[in-house]
Amino acid sequence: MKQLATDFEAIFKRDKSLVIWMIVNFGLSVWLFFEAIFHLNAGNAVVYSRYSDINNGYSMSGWWYFLSFAIIAIVMGAGHILIAARLHNRRGKDVARLFLGVSCVLLVIALRVLMNIVGD
Repeated sequence: MKQLATDFEAIFKRDKSLVIWMIVNFGLSVWLFFEAIFHLNAGNAVVYSRYSDINNGYSMSGWWYFLSFAIIAIVMGAGHILIAARLHNRRGKDVARLFLGVSCVLLVIALRVLMNIVGD
């Protein structure tokens, strides 16, 4: 735990661009988390979900389906920032930036998929 704290301290002092990538990653994961939670409707046994952009067909799905997006958001938000901090220390700042960039792209794809499912 102390090693991780020193990794973050080194990042905050020396590499401001990686801090920005961490903030963007965290922001996207918070956005994905709240979008999934707001559409959860856990009181309903099933919720309407849109699975196709072709004919705007709606289908019934379990509310736990939206919960999986919230879990993905937590894992990617916290976990990938911790992994990037460790990568910065072991492999260098470029690898950590690449990892966070790919993570941000995956979060944007997950947000787009969730928006298609809920019909927004």
